[in-house]
Amino acid sequence: MDWLLLIALVVLLIIAGAGVFALYRFAVKIKREFQGHLPALRITNMSAMNAGEVVTLTPVVENVGGGVAHDCIVQLAGWEGSFAVKSIYPNGPRYQRHSVPMVLGPHAPIRMKVMSRCSLRIAYRDRWEQRYECWYPVTQIKNVKTSLYDIQIQLSEPELTEPHPSIREMWTLLRGTHADD
Repeated sequence: MDWLLLIALVVLLIIAGAGVFALYRFAVKIKREFQGHLPALRITNMSAMNAGEVVTLTPVVENVGGGVAHDCIVQLAGWEGSFAVKSIYPNGPRYQRHSVPMVLGPHAPIRMKVMSRCSLRIAYRDRWEQRYECWYPVTQIKNVKTSLYDIQIQLSEPELTEPHPSIREMWTLLRGTHADD
């Protein structure tokens, strides 16, 4: 009788282990498929031009992810302008880089005074209307010749704000996605 109980316990453990492994593989597959549909807007290049007291920063925004980014906005604290585009596509036939010229004259707030929290922000949504933000820290450096502040943008380590849906939410969103989206 003890052998029968031991064999039943081993069989139950094998079945439970196989079930956990299958569930883990399903979750990994859903997560990979979901991440393949997500956009990722990043600044891939930055140029700066100094002409007298006017500084022009031109970041190049690209979609390095796998999905289309919608309602895209690029803003710089202390810059009166903003850049908006309806959709930015990933690598493929509709792929495009977007250059965003930011003209900062001597009267731009970011050049006149020290700002407590200064950053370059990229905000966008994915196909399911989830919000994403990418923040690049900006450093203001006092120019001794002009008494204005020069701008440096740190591109190496952006701060990301993105949603973290559960595996069940990912599966639900993917199940409602059409193949042509």
